[in-house]
Amino acid sequence: MLKRKKDSNNLNLKNIGSLIKAKRKEMGYTQEELADKVGISAQHCSRIERGEYIPSLQTFLVIVEVLNLDISKLQLKDDMDIIESYNKDNLLARLVDSNFDLSILP
Repeated sequence: MLKRKKDSNNLNLKNIGSLIKAKRKEMGYTQEELADKVGISAQHCSRIERGEYIPSLQTFLVIVEVLNLDISKLQLKDDMDIIESYNKDNLLARLVDSNFDLSILP
């Protein structure tokens, strides 16, 4: 679990969390149900939705798959400096740069 830094650059992380929460509710899942499907704790799920934690790339992609989110519409570009610092292999950055072409994944 990676705690985010408290600064103004995290606005989009909160927005992403809000989108995850809205889609979860739209699909009728509780936080516990989503957490079970993703393989994380309900507390971790809650913190991601509130923008308090940045999920790992693997967790993020599972959330996207479970909720059938269109990640190309998420505005992650502004958060890349934060996300890159937590994802040493920069896979998420490469996904953003490739317009979320999952074929670039190893």
